[in-house]
Amino acid sequence: MRRQLTGVLLSALLLAGCSSIPKPQSSGMYHAPARAYSLALDSGVFRGAVTLTEQCDAKGGTLNIWDGSNRFFRIDYLKIGQHPMADVPSFASERTIDEQVMSNYLRDVLPKAENVQSSESLLREYVDTGRGDAMFGVVSLRMKDTALPEGVTSVSYYYGFLVFTRGDMVYVLQHRVDSYQPDSLKKLLSSLRLDMVIPGVLRGDQTANPAEASEKMKAEGTVGAGSIVAKCG
Repeated sequence: MRRQLTGVLLSALLLAGCSSIPKPQSSGMYHAPARAYSLALDSGVFRGAVTLTEQCDAKGGTLNIWDGSNRFFRIDYLKIGQHPMADVPSFASERTIDEQVMSNYLRDVLPKAENVQSSESLLREYVDTGRGDAMFGVVSLRMKDTALPEGVTSVSYYYGFLVFTRGDMVYVLQHRVDSYQPDSLKKLLSSLRLDMVIPGVLRGDQTANPAEASEKMKAEGTVGAGSIVAKCG
């Protein structure tokens, strides 16, 4: 329960539009709406089968991920110039966009979470993910006592971000941990980035081709491909 706590509290932020809950999977691929990205669910980042929930609207989408050890991950994609968290000029450089989006999350998202008492930025730096540069950041979160389930006494957690821009979208990869280990968190989020293909593959009834997805994943160095999963929007 403790490991799930922050994920549960943050998973409803940003987007409250259409939603769905794909079935738990330990292999195959998740395809985000509008070809925003495809993600290998048999990634070494995850422990066991993953449980997914997703939300989306015309300006972006969110995928919440809990793995078999109840660890929480999240992937947001935001349309530049349309989503409030990515309201920056289209001519801005990728680094400017990344920095602005990170600042928006720290200023407008975490402090406004109902059960977060306070947040503090501990680290912000650019890193090489193996697929280009991204802004990496770590935030400490102090939860309100009233938000903790019975028997949980620790109120401090750490939340990592990896922000990068591709085309007309900015992506925000997130993970929460119990202790401050920035190098480990950086490696984990960078590995998650490596298991993403951008742009992704069309899904549902949009003439998606799983064989094409498999070839794309192999070409970019990721593992395996599976069936198309639930729709969103």
